Amino acid sequence: MATDDYGQTITIPDLTSQPDIRVVMTAVQQVLRRSVLSFSSASSRNATLVSPVEGMMAWLQDTNTMTQYDGSTWRTVLNGGTWTSYTPSWTATTTNPVLGNGSLAGRYSRVGAMVDFAIKVTAGSTTTFGSGPWSFSLPFAAASVIDMIGNVMVGDSSAGTSGYSSGAAYIADGGNTVSPYAGGKADMAIVSSLHPQTWGNGDRLWITGRYEAV
Repeated sequence: MATDDYGQTITIPDLTSQPDIRVVMTAVQQVLRRSVLSFSSASSRNATLVSPVEGMMAWLQDTNTMTQYDGSTWRTVLNGGTWTSYTPSWTATTTNPVLGNGSLAGRYSRVGAMVDFAIKVTAGSTTTFGSGPWSFSLPFAAASVIDMIGNVMVGDSSAGTSGYSSGAAYIADGGNTVSPYAGGKADMAIVSSLHPQTWGNGDRLWITGRYEAV
């Protein structure tokens, strides 16, 4: 019997081969293994493909993402630039802030190991700001390779058009959170209830960045 012309070791019965439906079905299974399979969700994929083969690709219908098995885990390889909402956790080192009637939103887009994300906080009249430096949870843990830096902007609603400061978003290698820093060149510090302003109703914080995920 011959094999396919593309080096995938798929057995193709010859015209002179003895009829054997098992050989044909084996060839069909080999073709399926190398095609893009479709599942309703990651859990459905995992329940069906209990022994995936490296290089397998599967489309997840619930998240509209393409995944590929790298030999040890399924990784997202393409999502067409689709952005997905998530709710970050807002914490501080001493006392956690309480969102109250404020708003906290997060969005991310992942292609392979590359993650773009955006976070926005708008304080409400019942928001409390905790104590100690702030941090926000990432949509995925960062890879343990190198620290990553993003962008931060802070808006002080009581100061009008002059009430803005900027800074950097710090993601430690292997970390699960992003820490916002704001201020001038010589006085940049991590954002907290006391920095870079006294926070109040209507104040805003934006964090954006890109990092390598696990």
